[in-house]
Amino acid sequence: MTASSVSAPRLLLATGGSGGHVYPAVALAHAALARGAEVLVLGTQRGMEARMVHEAGLPFVGVPAGKFDRQRPDPRAPFQALAGVVRARAVVRRWRPGLVVGFGGFASFPGAAAALTTRTPLVLHETNAVPGLVTRALARHARLVVVCQAETAARLPRARTRVVPFPVRETRAPRAEARRALGVPDDALLTLVLGGSQGSLALNESVPPVAAELQAREPRLWVLHATGPRWLEPVRAALGARERYLIDGFVDASLAWSAADLAITRGGYGTLAESAFHGVPLVVVPLPAAADDHQRHNAEALARSGAGACVAQGDDAALLAAWEALLDDDRRAAARAAQASRSPAGGTDTLLETVWPILTGSRKATA
Repeated sequence: MTASSVSAPRLLLATGGSGGHVYPAVALAHAALARGAEVLVLGTQRGMEARMVHEAGLPFVGVPAGKFDRQRPDPRAPFQALAGVVRARAVVRRWRPGLVVGFGGFASFPGAAAALTTRTPLVLHETNAVPGLVTRALARHARLVVVCQAETAARLPRARTRVVPFPVRETRAPRAEARRALGVPDDALLTLVLGGSQGSLALNESVPPVAAELQAREPRLWVLHATGPRWLEPVRAALGARERYLIDGFVDASLAWSAADLAITRGGYGTLAESAFHGVPLVVVPLPAAADDHQRHNAEALARSGAGACVAQGDDAALLAAWEALLDDDRRAAARAAQASRSPAGGTDTLLETVWPILTGSRKATA
């Protein structure tokens, strides 16, 4: 944290825990920097956000944070959260931001709570249809809650809300160029498999055998599967020398989405938003253990729109049926059109325009 000109507004972003919380914070950070603001990102000391924020070239401060896991409660979590708030308060008092934006999840709690206890303006960003615990607890105390889905606002009756598209990396590659880079033929029918920012053991186990059955029927079908780094070697060993099935621990998301005809994913809203930007139909397999079952709610909303299907984890017959349905050109075209109507294009700029008046103390902020 270095000293800077007095005139530059300072924006503190509290985020972490998963890519769905970190990616929009990084997008907003770069947009704010381009506008002339100073930015600092605050997250957990040992979370994935430390690496992601560093790779994005942004300054980062780590604090403790207690994760309130309903499946395996940790009695130390409240004390860790309190320690995190104390540390975050010190950061806020020293750096004096004009605004704190909290991006949901346990990792954002210390920074968001520090904003309230130091009387620093707070904006919350909520991506999911069902607001998370931190958003529900702090929403009525925030200047504004930015939501990505209209149905989220209805679940926050005491908060001031605004619907803003999810900020995504708005970069597309020409289809042919993306396929050449990934080693996929131009005439392939490509399915992208993404298990979230760290991969998915369930998808790694269920997708390959279903793909084998479909590839026996459809010679155009290729698969590009991002296993997550920790699962790459076990999946490679299980697949053997499988033709038309490409795997990697991590893929360039912009290239992969630009090349894909359809995708099989988890139900994090960041993934759903990115797929909509690229117009790629989905088969969504929600994570059953997600807080408040938010991935299922996200996936069901997508399915109702006609942009894809929602399949329960472990139901391989349903996965096969939903995947096979989207191999049909007409059905896939209809789902692609539905995805286009959900596109979050312009979301980053809209989010910046929404928070900028609060950051700079403009009168528009209370309009």
